Amino acid sequence: MLSSLVSVLSSVIRHWRFALAMAGRDALTLSRGNVLGTGWLVLRPLLQVGIYVVIVTFIFGARLGENFSTFAYALHILSGLVVWQAAQRAIEEAPMLLRDRMDFIKQQVYPVETLPVTTLLANVIPPAVGLATFLFLALFEGQLSWSVLALPLPVALLALFLLGLSWVFMIVGVIFRDLREIITVSMSFLVYFSPVLVSESMVSPRVWLLLQINPLSHVVICFRDVLQGQFHLASWAIFTIMTLAVLTFGAWLVDHQKRHINEYL
Repeated sequence: MLSSLVSVLSSVIRHWRFALAMAGRDALTLSRGNVLGTGWLVLRPLLQVGIYVVIVTFIFGARLGENFSTFAYALHILSGLVVWQAAQRAIEEAPMLLRDRMDFIKQQVYPVETLPVTTLLANVIPPAVGLATFLFLALFEGQLSWSVLALPLPVALLALFLLGLSWVFMIVGVIFRDLREIITVSMSFLVYFSPVLVSESMVSPRVWLLLQINPLSHVVICFRDVLQGQFHLASWAIFTIMTLAVLTFGAWLVDHQKRHINEYL
């Protein structure tokens, strides 16, 4: 598997300029035709945070605790939502990466291992804007920790994790066409069973433990550790192990199946 990982990553590096060019083309079409254009990059996460705050605090009547004002809770949601939506977009699009480009793939030698890289780069602007919005509001509120300087670490882990997971779903999605719909429904459901909407102080230890059954919970926790100056060793260990395992398996799957892709398209 390690040889496959080295081979596939080497191919991605060789075709980096190609992936970047394709990502630029895809990014131009994301907001084309929208009245507000790039304004939605800022408005969308803020509107979603506002909706979640109303649902959790006013409709469900959840107690925020002594350490949370409504604004602080909104920042808490935003810090998790940025990460969750970045992962959600990449994971949901992965099963259709090959099918959406099958005309190109059938007609020429296409480096299919670069497809998830193209998607990640094309979709990087919305979470980057959401993260910048969080950093600005947290600085304004005096809640920004010096640990934010370590932000490149969870960002790199997330990028590699999504790359490996996208490779897996990209290959499986060629055979199992319903995979995208299953993932979309699952991600919409799992956000309520993750730390995106709650903190450790808002729930009992048993509930917090149950939330960590969701693998993506550890991704959110690690990002929050950096953004809020905390540290959960178990989540960092699980996140790192998941990333290495998924990246290695995804590379092996792509390396062994890409020559057979045309048989299923």
